[in-house]
Amino acid sequence: MRIVVTGYGVDAPESHLRLQVADPLRFLGHEVVAVAPTNAAIKWGLDRYSPEMLVVIPAAGVPDREEIRALTAASETVALCMHTGPSPQGATTDLSGLSDDLREYDLVVVPDQQTFEEYANLGTFRLSLMEPAVHPPALMNFVPSERRGAVVIGDADPTNIDVVMSFDHLDDLVVVGEGWSELPLDVSTVDVMPLPERATLFAGARLLVELPVSLAHQSQVRKSFFELGLSNSVYEAAVVGTPSLVQARAAVDHVLAPGEEIVTFQSSEDLVDLVPVLIADQQEMEKIGEAAWSRVTAQHTWAQRWRSLFSPWVDDVDVARDEEVRYLGQVQSLSRVG
Repeated sequence: MRIVVTGYGVDAPESHLRLQVADPLRFLGHEVVAVAPTNAAIKWGLDRYSPEMLVVIPAAGVPDREEIRALTAASETVALCMHTGPSPQGATTDLSGLSDDLREYDLVVVPDQQTFEEYANLGTFRLSLMEPAVHPPALMNFVPSERRGAVVIGDADPTNIDVVMSFDHLDDLVVVGEGWSELPLDVSTVDVMPLPERATLFAGARLLVELPVSLAHQSQVRKSFFELGLSNSVYEAAVVGTPSLVQARAAVDHVLAPGEEIVTFQSSEDLVDLVPVLIADQQEMEKIGEAAWSRVTAQHTWAQRWRSLFSPWVDDVDVARDEEVRYLGQVQSLSRVG
C-alpha cells in the first residue's frame, strides 16, 4: 500500500513519526513517503503519489482536521489520525479534540484503553486502539558488552534526586534524564543519548530502573504517574534483553508479568535496598531479561500493531518474527517537502 505520513519529526531520527509510523510500515513492505506538516507539502504528496492513505500525527501547527478532510476528499485518500497520547517521556498529542477528529477523519487511533473506552460510545467503526510498542530494528546496531551495574531513567526532580543520592555507593551506575548534569553528584549522568548509543548502554547493564516522572510532566499531560504507561526505555531495554524495575501501577501488568518479565516496587523508598540486591542476582536478572525480550518481541512491536490495524483491509505481509527482531536493513531517509 502507498502511504503518505505527516507530522513534526520528518527530519528527526527518533521522532514518533519515524519510529512508530514510517519505519515500521516500510518494514512491512508498504511504500511510505513522509512530508512536512504544511498544507502545501501534504497536497504535493497526495497529488504526486496518489496514496491510498494519509497518516497524520496531530500537533500544534499541523493543518487542522477540516483542511485534512478537504485535501483527502479531493484526492480520494483515506485519512488516519494517530494520537500518541500521554506518556512518561516526551511531547504528546492533544486528546481533547477526539470527538471532532472522529467526525472529520476516516480513522482515528488512540494509544490507551482508557481513552478508547471513553470515546467508544461515539462508535468504534472509525476508532481503533494502538497501544505503545517498540520497533526492534532501530536498536539492533547496539554494541554488546559485559553487563555491569544499572541504568537509571528519569528526570532530576527532588524525590528522584534523593533516590539517586542513595545509590552513590554503587559501582557502574549511569543516570539518564534532564537536569542531572547540573548537579554535584558522584555518578555518571547523561542528558540526551541517540537511540543506537542508548541501546548499547542498556545492553551493558544488568538492570534498568525507571523512576517516577516529575510533577511538572504529570501536570503537562494532565495524568498522574499511576495512570501512565511504561516509558519507551522499558520497551527498548527489553529488546536488548535487559530487565526493568518500575513502580507498580495498572499499566505494568497489561504489558509484562511482574516477577517474571519485570520487577516492581511500591514506593521510591524501596529502591535503596532493592536495587543492590537485584544487581547482585545476575542469574535472576538474566532470566527476567530473557522473558521480557520474548514477550515484547512477540506482542509489542510497532510492525505488529500496524499489521493488526490493517488486517481487515490489507493482505498480511509475511514477515517472520526472527527477521523482525534481527533485521539490520538500511534505514531509508525520509522524504522532506516544504
